[in-house]
Amino acid sequence: MARAIWWAPSGADHPVALDCLLVKPSVNQPEELAAGLLKAGHEAFKAAGATTLPDYTIDVAVGWHEDPRAMEAVAWRRRAAECAGLESFIERVNFEWTPGTVLPVPVHDLDYRTGTDQEFKTAFARAAEGSLDAQTKNNLAIMGPHGQAQDDLEFYLSLPGERAAWRLAFVPSGTPIGFIIPTRTAYDASVSYVGVYPDQRGHGYIHELLGEITRVHAASGVPRIVGTTDLDNAPMLAAFERAGYCIIKRRLVLTA
Repeated sequence: MARAIWWAPSGADHPVALDCLLVKPSVNQPEELAAGLLKAGHEAFKAAGATTLPDYTIDVAVGWHEDPRAMEAVAWRRRAAECAGLESFIERVNFEWTPGTVLPVPVHDLDYRTGTDQEFKTAFARAAEGSLDAQTKNNLAIMGPHGQAQDDLEFYLSLPGERAAWRLAFVPSGTPIGFIIPTRTAYDASVSYVGVYPDQRGHGYIHELLGEITRVHAASGVPRIVGTTDLDNAPMLAAFERAGYCIIKRRLVLTA
């Protein structure tokens, strides 16, 4: 009558994400059956030693907000997930830049240089202050600034791509304004991190930094560049659109 499929990378002890939740159309109240299924799964994972509940990710079409069937399909899944303890909801927007799109032109005269892991750890902590990114805010609340920065550093070091491409950004006077991490997902060149420090926000530097990441990747001849941000992160959404990126899909993330 119903099916849930959880996923984990090879070698993981426990599932890290729920990727599929289906209930037969003949079921009148799908959220009740689905919630029971999720609760059973969560209890099994806890019994096996898991300390956190897997996130639930739902891939949706770009225009899902205007599709009543899609809205209802999301609604009952969201009710089921909330009943099973996944009460936090984020909508993530996926962007793509492809060759042939006009490259962003620099407006500010910024200097870029490499940095040590410790310098980037400090940069992560500084950029997290006042961040609009939901995951960053959550990690900051749970781990504190130092734990969050260490977690960020370890995560981005684990991604494919060149560590040597990471750059700290400065205005000509030497004042630091932020940093960029142009690296890769398993499949594509990626806008992995664009960080502007709190005291430098509001000057348009986010556009400069995203433009630099785009130019770096484009110069290497990649077939496309991908990036993701939260729907609530209006400055980053605007930066992607201004740099010529197009929305290719949306992803809903429900977490405990």
